[in-house]
Amino acid sequence: MRIDRVKVDGFKNLNQFEIDLNGTQMNTILLGQNAAGKSNFLEALVIIFRDLDLFEKKSSFPEFNFEISYKCKSNQIRIVGVAKEDDNPLLIGDVSDREKPGYSFFVDDERKSKAAFYKDKDEHLPKYVISYYSGVSNRLVEHFDIHQKRFYDDLLAGKDDPMRPLFYARLIHSHFVLMAFYSFHNDVVKTFLEEYLNISGLESILFVLKRPEWAKVKKGEGADSSFWKSRGVVKNFLDDLWEASMAPISHKDNVREDFNKHPEKELLYIYISNQEKLEKLAAKYVTNTNFFKMLESTYISDLIQEVRVKVKKIHSQNDVTFKELSEGEQQLLTVLGLLRFTNEAESLILLDEPDTHLNPVWKWNYMTLLDKIVEKNETSQIIMTTHDPLVIGGLTKEEIRIFYTEGEQKQIRAIEPEFDPRGLGVAGILTSDFFGLPSTLDKETLKLLTRRNELLVQQDSQELALAEKVELNELFQTLSQLGINTTDRDPLYEKFLIAMGKANELTIEKLSGEQLEKQNEVAAQIMKELLKEDQGK
Repeated sequence: MRIDRVKVDGFKNLNQFEIDLNGTQMNTILLGQNAAGKSNFLEALVIIFRDLDLFEKKSSFPEFNFEISYKCKSNQIRIVGVAKEDDNPLLIGDVSDREKPGYSFFVDDERKSKAAFYKDKDEHLPKYVISYYSGVSNRLVEHFDIHQKRFYDDLLAGKDDPMRPLFYARLIHSHFVLMAFYSFHNDVVKTFLEEYLNISGLESILFVLKRPEWAKVKKGEGADSSFWKSRGVVKNFLDDLWEASMAPISHKDNVREDFNKHPEKELLYIYISNQEKLEKLAAKYVTNTNFFKMLESTYISDLIQEVRVKVKKIHSQNDVTFKELSEGEQQLLTVLGLLRFTNEAESLILLDEPDTHLNPVWKWNYMTLLDKIVEKNETSQIIMTTHDPLVIGGLTKEEIRIFYTEGEQKQIRAIEPEFDPRGLGVAGILTSDFFGLPSTLDKETLKLLTRRNELLVQQDSQELALAEKVELNELFQTLSQLGINTTDRDPLYEKFLIAMGKANELTIEKLSGEQLEKQNEVAAQIMKELLKEDQGK
């Protein structure tokens, strides 16, 4: 599954938006200021594939106009979606080849009917669309509701279906990830947990189950009544969990939901006393992916009130609960674990700022960790947003797209940068087109530099007044104390500053791409002339 090109029109701030992705790259990182459309683009992709997966069983129009081209297995797929004419203007495609409202399917440039396209659905659509969003908004999660409800119904009906095509990662999954990691021995995972999280093993696990909303039991019947009459794979897993546990306890307790809400709930406590018992339980499910699925089934079925996982920390004599780990630790574990367990061919993985709570070292290693821990399938694709230069420091320009707004209408554009971030360093990345900072220095220091440069230019053309000479000398001393002053050590640098000032190109203000390119051209020409002059002496 590799997306090549997407057009979107009429979705939030994405109007007549186009983006070309490099289909040979497994990773694409989206950069840009806030409100530049990055998250909206990921959301649009979720909606497109959500509706395409559901469209097989219903006739409908897309929410917005789109055109998407991608490779799935050996097929080149192009799908055009046109909203109802009275809802959105038809701006996808040229006037001569606009499609009628609805969906149009093309496989290897050959138009296919809806029936023909869905007859080979597995050959034409991604196996999984997996998404993670680090923010607090629910704007993305609601698009997964239909698939989660369908999966929920299948579990209750006893269907042992594979993981649903659309999967949204939640914080509760981090507990299941950790348990699945420690259920099967893997040296790479063991090293990762020790080096990054300082976790050497599991101490114990307490499952706190609650009576689900769907439970219809007679008075007096409780958890002992087959887990409130659970069915299917959930019931089978809970039976195994009960067998592996130590002295399960059922009773009623007040559970805090808010500062003024403490309703009484019927709870069942199931305690797994050590890692060995967990491993024995997991062995029945052969792989940690299947075991993770069983653990998650209890959450999907509305049976989990809480999971309390105690872990052994290196260099600590006390065990800690998983909740006591930092947000960054839980976030890293959630994303890496989920991607590892849902690692299947032809998958699309959408990550919206998954590095938000990570420290600089982890961000610096983030892309390496994705490769090492996730063991990504070569046919899958990861599209990810970030605001951190450390994440992209080792990438090439083909792996990056920069989002920006253009004109009074704030038209969203996305382009491939002109050069690689690899080798630039953090300061170089921040002050380049990737992030567009005028400088990595603070504003007050920038003011000092700007004033010094103004006085240097003035000094070259006329005598400075006494107060200006004193001011220039004080600026040199102040900047020297900050470790910035270089003109006294490099005479060519002072000449360069003067020449740039005379050319009216010396500014540290934020520049547009065109202005920056012009400034760079002037600077290169001045440097060439200065070096030629210096060599001729």
